[in-house]
Amino acid sequence: MTESFLVIFFLGLFAGFFFSVPIAGPISILITSSALKGNSRYCIRTSLGGAIIETVYVFIAIYGLTSLYSYYQKVIPIILIIGSIFLLFVAFKIIKTKIKLEQLSNEPSLKSKYKSPTGGFRTGIILNLSNPSLFLGWFTSSFLLLSFASSVGLNTGGLDLLMYDNVTSIEEITGNKIESLDEFEFLQNENSETANKESLSSFILSMTYAVMVGIGSFIWFYLLTKFLIKHRDKLNIDLLNGLIKILGIFLFGIGFYLIYEGMYSIFSFY
Repeated sequence: MTESFLVIFFLGLFAGFFFSVPIAGPISILITSSALKGNSRYCIRTSLGGAIIETVYVFIAIYGLTSLYSYYQKVIPIILIIGSIFLLFVAFKIIKTKIKLEQLSNEPSLKSKYKSPTGGFRTGIILNLSNPSLFLGWFTSSFLLLSFASSVGLNTGGLDLLMYDNVTSIEEITGNKIESLDEFEFLQNENSETANKESLSSFILSMTYAVMVGIGSFIWFYLLTKFLIKHRDKLNIDLLNGLIKILGIFLFGIGFYLIYEGMYSIFSFY
């Protein structure tokens, strides 16, 4: 029991930390741009809100995907459109930002814009909640990680088998194969069944993995925030403003792309 718990504990922490590193998603861009503005507390609250939703998504992906995805799938187009509108609003605020030279050494004036103790937290929740690709991203990455861990002899407590069943189920629900897994051959460890019988329940292990993913993600964004704030004064002020505007424009692009995906999904039903 202890072995499977420790394996899942560290696998979740590893996944949450390292899979959050690429600065390409909406919440990553928002945290990066806010850190470059010096908004430490706002970034941390946004990270916390996003990490909570990631924990929920990962738990559902591993433990309850089959029963919930069929319902979730129907509202994905609406979620995409609503989330995109919010994303465009956030992108517009980022692009409008202009940091002045004296503000680099006057962080209290920057933080005064974010006095609300729940603003960043709420934004992190909304951004990740309205991002269906995050759900599928954690689903596929967790499947690959748990399957690989089991194939090299680590005791995953049977979560690799549970994920394999979920892959089969979601493909039956959607009628399509998951493209990112098309060429992946599931490697079942011959000791998986034995390990499963000797491990904690799949509910406890799924929850442990999900919580550690959330913690790992929060740790990464916390360290990223501290690093960017510490070194932002070394950047030329024009370069700093330019970077923030580029991040905002990129966020605009993601928003319009998600609106297109949402509209396309709606019209494809007719």
